[in-house]
Amino acid sequence: MTPTSPVSVRTILAPIDDSPSSRNAVRLASQMAHAFGARLTVLHVVGLTEVPVLMGEEDATGPVEQGQILLAEAVRIARSLGVEPEVRLARGHVADQILRAAARARPDLIVMGTRGYRGTRAVLMGSVSRAVSNRARTSVVLVRA
Repeated sequence: MTPTSPVSVRTILAPIDDSPSSRNAVRLASQMAHAFGARLTVLHVVGLTEVPVLMGEEDATGPVEQGQILLAEAVRIARSLGVEPEVRLARGHVADQILRAAARARPDLIVMGTRGYRGTRAVLMGSVSRAVSNRARTSVVLVRA
């Protein structure tokens, strides 16, 4: 048996939403970034169902403003733990946008909350965390509330 080399964590991606598990994920990601000396990027995706259809860009500020508030809260949490994160706001299908951001940034780790949907509710509501953890090309840590 050959010894394995230690895993290096230099970059962490933390996708967020408005859930308690997401806030816990930001805390954990920030603690890990601080411990490893890693860069932290916090991402919020304004989902397709949140973007008004057939409205002008100026009319779609509600969900964007809410996303900016969530990102500001995540920055406050990260800074309180000694980390200065980058922030990103994207629009589109949430899981796809997270996976696209991960493909571009190539983080060593994705840390995200999970709402814990199971069974029929998971099928009906979809599971962003499940889609990301199944399709990501990097390790994913799922955090519960």
